[in-house]
Amino acid sequence: MTQLEKAMAYLDQYQGEMMTLWENLVRLESPSSDPAAVDKLASHLDTYCRALGMETEKFRPEGAGTCLAARTAPGDLSPVLLLGHIDTVHPIGSFPGGLWTVKDDGFVYGPGAHDCKGGLVIALYVIRALQHAGFDRRQLKLAVVSDEETGHALSQMQSVDFLRRHAEGCGAAFTFESGLMNGDIVTRRKGAVVFKLTVDGIASHCGTAPEKGANAIREAAKKIIAIEDLTDMEHIICNCGKISGGTTVNTIPAKCVVDVTFRFHTNQDREDTIAKIQDICAKVETPKTHCTLGTFTGFPAMEEIGGTAELVRIYQDASESLGLPRPGTVGTSGCSDSAYTTSMGIPTLCAVGVRGEGQHSPNEHADPASLLTQAKRLAASILSLPESF
Repeated sequence: MTQLEKAMAYLDQYQGEMMTLWENLVRLESPSSDPAAVDKLASHLDTYCRALGMETEKFRPEGAGTCLAARTAPGDLSPVLLLGHIDTVHPIGSFPGGLWTVKDDGFVYGPGAHDCKGGLVIALYVIRALQHAGFDRRQLKLAVVSDEETGHALSQMQSVDFLRRHAEGCGAAFTFESGLMNGDIVTRRKGAVVFKLTVDGIASHCGTAPEKGANAIREAAKKIIAIEDLTDMEHIICNCGKISGGTTVNTIPAKCVVDVTFRFHTNQDREDTIAKIQDICAKVETPKTHCTLGTFTGFPAMEEIGGTAELVRIYQDASESLGLPRPGTVGTSGCSDSAYTTSMGIPTLCAVGVRGEGQHSPNEHADPASLLTQAKRLAASILSLPESF
């Protein structure tokens, strides 16, 4: 038997075990905001990977749960990175109808079932299948982070540093974000920036001493309009989504804080927009006020880079060779850690996890049949990677 035949037979043989592991991971609830719960799942995966003979590394950033990396023995060619996250958006006990339910529609429902614990099962069983097939040309590296759903805010980007360190030198990457129902893969994603704009003024009684005050809300209002006017649907969408300021109705407000986000198609758009926002905030229109900008956090854009089109073709050809539909490619507005690997120059395919819908909602569900087919697609793709990757 060829390595491909051995890997496919192995996945067929262990389809039932894949479902069991999927259920177990979903039942181990792991909201981003509960580091202890995330730690428990990370330890479970660490034990699993070590049982496969993989070398593992755990990292516990302050403020977030544990990140995990695991790797097989080095090969002659560049490693392949399998990337995901173990945190979910659902608080413990909040998912309706129980933690794991297979409904009459045939779909699996549960917190993180689609985003992205089914994908983690695919990653683990692809590693197992390739090990069984004797694949050793490339090291297989698994990296899972613990606060992706918060944009890595809980770890103050330390989890991104962890991810980048383990991605270094990889020839290709596959991200196990929620798979699309039609099987398409994601090669482009918008980026997002989040920051706080703070305007400081001078408090004073608005009736007896208005001339002594400096209205922070007035100045913030001008800046809000200027920032929102940067919106260009083809490139940038700005949103000032939360405003707080002032004390009483008869006091000139001394402070106003605005939470702002903008979405962008390219990382050049990001840099251009940040420069424009900095110019807006440097311009004082209300005397005696002062504006400061908080840290710009969020995801870069996932852009198509050299090698992306070829990696897509390899994945499409592998699918076709297995008698599966040839997937298309799409761009989406949602962010993912694929942006970090593409920014490192690593060709990356995103949304190769289980197919489903409703992520981040009480209706999150996934197609159990896709667990096997997505694993086969990926295993066949890795086996057919040319030396150029």
